Amino acid sequence: MIALFVLPAAAFAAAPPGFTVGVSPQTPANAGDYALMQEAGVRSLRLPLNWSTIEGHSPYLVAPNWSSFDHSVELAAEYGMRVFPFVWGTPLWVAGQPRIEPVRSAWARRAWASFLRRAVQRYGPEGEFWEERPQLEPLPIGAWEIWNEENIVTFGEADPRRFARTIRVAGRAIHGADRGAKVILGGLFGRPLQVPPNVDPGDFVERVYRAHGVKRFFDGIALHPYVADAAAIRPMIRNLRRVMRRHHDAATPIYLTEMGWGSDSYQTRWERGVYGQARELAQAFSLLVGHRRSWRIAGAWWFTWADTPESLCQFCDSAGLLTSNREAKPAWYAFTELTGGDPEIVPRASFGG
Repeated sequence: MIALFVLPAAAFAAAPPGFTVGVSPQTPANAGDYALMQEAGVRSLRLPLNWSTIEGHSPYLVAPNWSSFDHSVELAAEYGMRVFPFVWGTPLWVAGQPRIEPVRSAWARRAWASFLRRAVQRYGPEGEFWEERPQLEPLPIGAWEIWNEENIVTFGEADPRRFARTIRVAGRAIHGADRGAKVILGGLFGRPLQVPPNVDPGDFVERVYRAHGVKRFFDGIALHPYVADAAAIRPMIRNLRRVMRRHHDAATPIYLTEMGWGSDSYQTRWERGVYGQARELAQAFSLLVGHRRSWRIAGAWWFTWADTPESLCQFCDSAGLLTSNREAKPAWYAFTELTGGDPEIVPRASFGG
């Protein structure tokens, strides 16, 4: 019974103003999910903005296809949520693989900058997306996360100098199109295996800073602290903060744009059982909220919304707040305490004895 599971008292304090609690869904959600998210108190939705999907061909030959992302932004706005995109995925006409950062040639850098400017002009303040939909209350995109887990070879080349060039181009393009926009250095995988070729996040950021002239092009650093237990987040953030202070960047905030545990039982180090998942969620958010000022934490996005049984990721299939049938797991109740949402909008899941 869920009633027998007691969360730490600190978990029952709602997140304070200025600390964003969001969701990073694993798969596209439908209108029913968006309605549930609204009732659950979710106000920020981290979604992929895949360049290769929108511009599968040169925009000089074929018009960009924004329809899928338009649909997500429109649904989010209808339910009072602001989209926080992470932009990644180099089209094949620019590079041979989506994970290759688009900076190997001047031509690729121009294509990358051009896409980012078009994205800001579409979804940013006074963007054409909002002008085309006067019935929506505008919730323009004001923060853009650049790439995703670029310190591991799954999503990038794990090359800090090349990624620094990616950030330079992105920051110049986005800030040029919207002076108030925030550019966030994409979420670094917190504890990568196989180092090298993967790179530890602190070492990766250190080498990005050493590629001179980068700092003014980003406004925050994102981290994905996938660890076995919540307490291990503390040394990870402290190490990242040490690197940032060493480069006179102590004021720049950290965004935890993915954080989560699975509810399966210990098949991997990120799976803690149904009650362990709730415990880790409560302890992690309590730690982050408690240190939000000293660590300058802007917010955290839970990965993920609902279980996805067909997922190929080691723990992603059970990382949801809800089951695949949209029933509440114990983690759901801890999460809605943070957001101030209504936990009773979905039925409780049954896990047997």
